[in-house]
Amino acid sequence: MDVARDITINVILLFGLVFLVTLSDQKHEQRRLTGKIIFGLIIGFITIIIMMNGWTLETGVIYDTRTVIIGVTGLYFSSVTSVIAAVVAIIYRIFVGGPGVYAGVLSLVSAISIALLWKNVFMKKVKINKYLSLYLFGFSVHIAMLLSQLAIPYPRNFEVLALITPMVIMIYPVATTLLAMAIIKHEERVASQDMIKKSEEKYRTLINNSQLGIIQFNVDGVIEIANQTFADILESERSIWIGRDLGQTNDEVLVEALNESLKGHTTIFENLHQSPNRQIPLRVSFSPIFVNKQIVGGLGVVEDLTKQYALEKNIRDLQGKDFLTRLASRASFDKFLFANHGVATLPIAIASFDINTFQIINTSFGYAKGNEVLVAIANRLKNLQKSRKNTQCYRTGGDEFTVVMMNTTTEEAHELMRELSEELHSMPDFQFNITISYGISVLETEDDKIVEVFNKSLADMMSNKVYAGSSISLKTIDLIMNTLFEKNQREKLHSERVSVIARKIAEKYNLGTAFNNRVSLAGKLHDIGKITVSEDILDKPGKLSNVEYNKIKQHPETGFKILASVAEYLDIANVVLSHHEWWNGSGYPRGLKDHQAPLESRIINVADAFDAMTVSRPYREAYSIERAIEELKNYAGKQFDPDVVAKIVELYESNDL
Repeated sequence: MDVARDITINVILLFGLVFLVTLSDQKHEQRRLTGKIIFGLIIGFITIIIMMNGWTLETGVIYDTRTVIIGVTGLYFSSVTSVIAAVVAIIYRIFVGGPGVYAGVLSLVSAISIALLWKNVFMKKVKINKYLSLYLFGFSVHIAMLLSQLAIPYPRNFEVLALITPMVIMIYPVATTLLAMAIIKHEERVASQDMIKKSEEKYRTLINNSQLGIIQFNVDGVIEIANQTFADILESERSIWIGRDLGQTNDEVLVEALNESLKGHTTIFENLHQSPNRQIPLRVSFSPIFVNKQIVGGLGVVEDLTKQYALEKNIRDLQGKDFLTRLASRASFDKFLFANHGVATLPIAIASFDINTFQIINTSFGYAKGNEVLVAIANRLKNLQKSRKNTQCYRTGGDEFTVVMMNTTTEEAHELMRELSEELHSMPDFQFNITISYGISVLETEDDKIVEVFNKSLADMMSNKVYAGSSISLKTIDLIMNTLFEKNQREKLHSERVSVIARKIAEKYNLGTAFNNRVSLAGKLHDIGKITVSEDILDKPGKLSNVEYNKIKQHPETGFKILASVAEYLDIANVVLSHHEWWNGSGYPRGLKDHQAPLESRIINVADAFDAMTVSRPYREAYSIERAIEELKNYAGKQFDPDVVAKIVELYESNDL
């Protein structure tokens, strides 16, 4: 009975270690050094109590489960704790003394040594089933314990081994495994709780730092958690939402979405929330929360759509507005054409107009200046819209505009467009006058088709443009030349001299007055393309850079574009385009050679070069006429048509230059 009592006490004390471990929700490895030392002392004292309640064999040797507790301690607790517990037990065993003192100390030393080696070497390098590993560990510890019994004096040592070996081999490895498994379960529970705690902290951090409003509600639809962003979005205090029953709101859409989420469905909807200051557009998502396949509540995500709505409005405005002029765009006008118009707005007058010679303006003064013209006209049209409530203006093409006037008769529309035309013509914004051609058509009855009315206004505009275009274009050419001459007086004198010289050469060919006049006019206009070249380049005293020279070389093409836009100047345009071509094909812009360039162009080429040489320039003195003639002769057949050079030589020899 005493042995049974001692064994029972040993087992209770062993699992007292498990109880001691479970008192803490902290992993042993996470304890501080002081805690590890104290824990080692406690385990050491438990081991002493176990040894005090061991059972005595017939040989006088005391037998207990000290190796089980010390082995498991070394395997699962820190080295500090394990060594302290073993040292305490060893000190006690030495203190007790007796014939088995050496065997007792050796069994404790072997148990802690095997445990530390098993933990730091075997378990890291050998991957086997953890339960099998624990059993093999217990078996190894207690084989060492049995071998330790050989330290008992002979022959008592063999008597002891004969008595304890069967029980040790059968029971002690199992006891070691069970004790270790109990500690493992506790460590896993602590790790799981720690993971859950960290997960909850991350979850709360995520919710609290989210840019979205987040709420969590239970199965009754009552809000349990709400982050600050949620309250900020709704422009309210967070505290008023905690405990709020979402199912009791008056918002039917929200209540339906809530009920669907509590049935297991994710729902998304957009709605307006009325705050004390404004209506807030929201996108709300409700999702169910499952635990063990059971719905325990739901998660709500709320997004403020104020910025998105504003962005969408801006996009719609951009789609409906012309980017440059900020007038209503062609897309907006097309919507108007296909919309229904009531009787109350009749008659509807549509006026279409565009800018005369706009292409010439772009080519001569640059596209930036052309854009300024468009914006200036648009600003006048915006003023018109403000002054007439039932008027809407659109930019319907590059330089084409349309004015829609509700409740406006034909006479009223003509008067309005006449006033607009005069206003645009007298704008002080530019050094040239803006003229427009317009056409008007009126929707009189609901039976009329507004698309046809618009087309009639376009046809009327084109008719007026053909009638007025020629004279306006000629005036624009004169304006461009005057602008160039005002910018650079030297260019004016040069153009006049080239015109005179070229005419004299042309007369030598006896090809008639029309030919002579064409050469003379082309001579005057040959440098019109320089309108786009800055004064700094035109008047530069030194050598031009490559960039500057390339800019100068563009003037024949620019001049061609300007002149070709006027029907009367089409022939002149071709002459101007080729007046820098060389006889040998080395000229520009097209590299024409021999007779490929018009005769008029070849004449102007010679006249232009002669005048350039005989007039002083910022970068050199003027050549004498004699030297200029020699230069022309030297380059005849290269840069110049030899026949044209011969003609100017004749003029020189007859003193007609």
